[in-house]
Parts: sequence; C-alpha cells; structure tokens
Amino acid sequence: MIHNIHLSVYGVYKVTMSTAQQSRITNEILNGNLIAIMFKLSIPATIGMVLVGLNSFLDALFAGQLIGQNAFAGISLALPLTSIVTGCAVSVGVGSASVMSRAIGSEDIKTESKILGNLTVISVIISFFIAAIGYIFGDELITFMGGDGEVATYGVDYLKTYILGSIFFIPAVASNLLVKSEAKIRLATVFSFIFVTTNVFFNIIFVKFLNFGIQGIALATNLAALVHLIVNFAYFIFYSKSSITSNSRKFSFGINLISPILSVGASVMLMQLTGIIQQITIFKFIADYGTNSDIAFAGATIRLYSLVITPLNGLLQALQPVIGISYGARNYKRLKKAYLIFCLAGTILFLLTWLTLQVSPIFFLRWSVPNLDITRNNSFNFRLITFTLITAPFLSCSLTLFQSIGNAKIAGIFIFLKQIFFFIPLLLLLTMIIGVNGVYYSFTITEILSSLIIGGFTLIEFIKMKKA
Repeated sequence: MIHNIHLSVYGVYKVTMSTAQQSRITNEILNGNLIAIMFKLSIPATIGMVLVGLNSFLDALFAGQLIGQNAFAGISLALPLTSIVTGCAVSVGVGSASVMSRAIGSEDIKTESKILGNLTVISVIISFFIAAIGYIFGDELITFMGGDGEVATYGVDYLKTYILGSIFFIPAVASNLLVKSEAKIRLATVFSFIFVTTNVFFNIIFVKFLNFGIQGIALATNLAALVHLIVNFAYFIFYSKSSITSNSRKFSFGINLISPILSVGASVMLMQLTGIIQQITIFKFIADYGTNSDIAFAGATIRLYSLVITPLNGLLQALQPVIGISYGARNYKRLKKAYLIFCLAGTILFLLTWLTLQVSPIFFLRWSVPNLDITRNNSFNFRLITFTLITAPFLSCSLTLFQSIGNAKIAGIFIFLKQIFFFIPLLLLLTMIIGVNGVYYSFTITEILSSLIIGGFTLIEFIKMKKA
C-alpha cells in the first residue's frame, strides 16, 4: 500500500515538473525573441546533423583504413540500401514530432502521453519488415547494386549484419527527433554525440582489436544504436522534464494517432526515395551522355552541395517545433513571423555561401578530387547548380511548414510535382537537345519552378489561417 502511494506521488510529481518545464519552453517559443530562438535551436541542430552524418562516413573510414579498398567499396555499394533504413527512421520521427509539437502548443497532454507508444509500435513493425527483407534478399540486393566477387561478399556481410540492427536504429533516431520536437535540441544533440562516440569506441574494439572485419563495423553501429535508443527512451520515461507524462508502468498507445504520424512520415519517405531515384537518374544520364570525367565532376559537385547545405537542415529542425507549437496554440501570427524570419536568415546565409563559391569553383571542387579536370563548361554547370542555394531556404522552409502543421497532402503533392512531374521530363528533353549540360539545366529549372509552386501553396495556407 505504501509502495503504491509512493508511485502515485512520484507520478504526480513527474507530471507537474514535466508540465512546468514544457510550459516555460512553450512560453519562450510563443513570446520570446524569434531571432534569439532561431540561433539557440539551429546551432545545436546543425551540430547534431553533422554528428549523425558522421556515422556513415566513419563506417567507410574504418573499412578503408583498417580492412582495405574492397571493404570500402562493399560498404559504398550498401550505402543506398542503408539510406532506406535512415529514411524510415526519419519518416517515423518527423511524423511523430509533427503531432507532438502541435499537441504541446494546444496543451493536449493526452496526445502527448501516447506519442512515444505509437512511435515505438510503428518503429518495431517497420524494423522487422526491413530486417527480414534485407537479410533474406541481401545477396540479390548487393548484386543488383553492381557488386561482384570480394566486393560483393563484403557488401553482403555488412548489409546483413547492419540491417538486423534496424530494430534499434529506427526507434533510436525517431525518438531523438521527438526530443527535438519539444524544442530541446541541445539535449538531442548530446544524445547524438553519445551515439557517434559509442560507434567509434565499438569500431576500434571490434575491428582493430578483435578482428571481426566488416561485420564488426556493422555490429558497432548496431550496438551504438542500442545505446542511443536506451538514452532517448530513458529521457522520456524517467526524466521529469520530458513533456511525455507516461512512466515505466504505463505505456500508452492511440489508434487515432497512427494516421497523422504516417501521413506526414510518408511525405518525408517520399522525399527520401525520390531523392535517391533522382541521384541514380542523374548519374545514369551523365554516364550515357558524358565521360568518366563528367561523372567525377558530378560526384564532386553533389558532395560539395550536400556539405554546404547542412546548416539549412539544422535551421529546418529548429523551425519545426516553433511552427508546430505555434500552430497547436492557434497563434498563426507568430507562426507566420517565425516562418519569415527563418526563411530570411537562411536566404542571407546561403546567398553569402553562393557568392563565396563563385569566387573559385575549381578550388572548392578539388577538395574532394585533387586532380579533377575542370573545364570552362564544368565551371558554368557548377555555378548553375549552386545558384539553387539561394532558393533552397524558401523552398525547404515552406515544405517544413506543411509537414509541421500536419498538411501531408500538400507536402506529398509538392514532392511528386518537383521530383517526378518536373525533373524527369525536363531531364529527358534537355539531355536529348544539349547533352550532359541538360542534367544541370533540368535540376536548376526544377528548383526554380518548385519554388514558385510551393510559394503559391504557402500563400494559400496563410490566407486560410487569416480567415480561421
């Protein structure tokens, strides 16, 4: 009896502390200085993005340095397949984060208490499905990616071991995004740092000292993901400052939350998959219409573009809880102001980045390929591609807006229009007319047209909010 009273008192204390802590953060988002909030949230979010991105780089680094070139090639072959696992994790996380932020803004404690349960169940189901497919058809998938001989053997060994760890990886990454949805991005970044350092530690143990080979690299990532999962879930279940009021004796699940989580998550997954298809298509057309030098140039350009765009991903992760909480609180004026400030800040940052890159494209491109042959035509194509950095913040902030308010339909339509309806036909047409240059023109024209389309969707949404 006394034990039950103690648990009851602890539960009330946890809910009270949780509510007070989250109310302070919510009040800051709804009433604080938005510029200060932007810097406070986006800087650790950017660091977190860099840390998460380091994991795949570290796996390849350990394979190349400690095992050999063929092991490095094997992991490279598996990368697009492991990217699907990451895409699923981000999809579940963003979908759950969208629901969470809006629930916090509307002070819907009942919904908040069920989100972790839904995230867990959805993550486990998706994880088992992916693990089964990846493990059973691992050999065929690596062969399809072009693997042969020793390279294929390394790729299969890595993929089959890595894919089994999706049961840890997907809920770990998804729950970390849920922490960010509470605007506790600094804490989420600390958890990501633990993930990366744990991965490095296990890699050294398994590969250098125990000689587990390429399976040791995958096993290190899996165990690091398990640690990441434990840390994130411990925060929600035991930490009094979490907005989720459930405890270890009560695991809530809401059937009504499945649809809003999966609908937003589906738009994220669609973006991930169409992005992979876009890259494969780009390299296919460059191989058909260009030379090996053109392929190397395209690879260097895409890697550099991905690097400089990283701060934007941090900005978007900071924008998501601000939009979601403001929308949940029905404070549409605050929402619009936050959207405009983040858009403007991103545009200024990437305008400066674009200007810097224009000074000497050759200098920046040769970071990744020192002896890269860069012609005048390549320099022009590089400037063409990097011009889209100026429109990227507006386009991405608008897409984040729709995902954050739960309007998955518009987000999905936009992604389909951008990646399939615009890009593919333009690529087919322009490459037939002007050859390999058509790849770069089609990409740039698609980004500009997409910015106009998403701008129209955003304006309509703001008009609806004004009438509400």
